[in-house]
Amino acid sequence: MAWLGWYSHEGSFLSRVDPATGSITSYRHPLRNTDGIAVRGTRMLLSHQFHNRPGVELNRAELLDDAWVITSQEQLRLPEPVTRRCVQGRDGVLWIRGGDTWVQFEA
Repeated sequence: MAWLGWYSHEGSFLSRVDPATGSITSYRHPLRNTDGIAVRGTRMLLSHQFHNRPGVELNRAELLDDAWVITSQEQLRLPEPVTRRCVQGRDGVLWIRGGDTWVQFEA
C-alpha cells in the first residue's frame, strides 16, 4: 500500500493506493498542517515540525469506522533543530531529521 496526503478546496485528505489493483480509498485528514505520515495497518503517525527549532508534534491515529481518529499527541524535542523537508515515512516508521541526527518512530 502507498499513502498520499493532499489538499483541495474542499479540505485535506489521505488516500490509500493498492498497487496490485489500482484501487484508491480516500479519507478526510484528521489534522491540519502535518508534514509527515507513516501508516501500518490501522495505525498512523502524523508529524508537525517547527522548522529550525528542535520541537516536533507527534500525533497517533487509528482508523475507526472508516475515519482516522487522533488517539494521542505528544511534543518531542530532538537533539538539534529540525530541517525542512526532512521527514520520511515508510513501512509504518516515521523518520525525522534534526541537524545530522535521524530519529525514528513506529506507528
